[in-house]
Amino acid sequence: MNKTDLMAKAPSIAASMAANALSPGIQLPQTRYRAALVSSWDIPAGASVLEVGCGQGDMTAVLAEAVGPQGRVVAVDIAD
Repeated sequence: MNKTDLMAKAPSIAASMAANALSPGIQLPQTRYRAALVSSWDIPAGASVLEVGCGQGDMTAVLAEAVGPQGRVVAVDIAD
């Protein structure tokens, strides 16, 4: 997915985050930052990605959007 497409989807990705209800003014800029990072990595649609240390999954959601429905993101974290 190209940078423009991923950045355009940032508001809808941010809206789906659990923290958005508590701090929407913070969630959107953080999601835009993550979208800019992911788009600079040139991950192709349909790719498989392993995310280690995913925390609450904010980057996971952006990665999932980048790889699309044919891709796969596996995210793991040691926390509950």
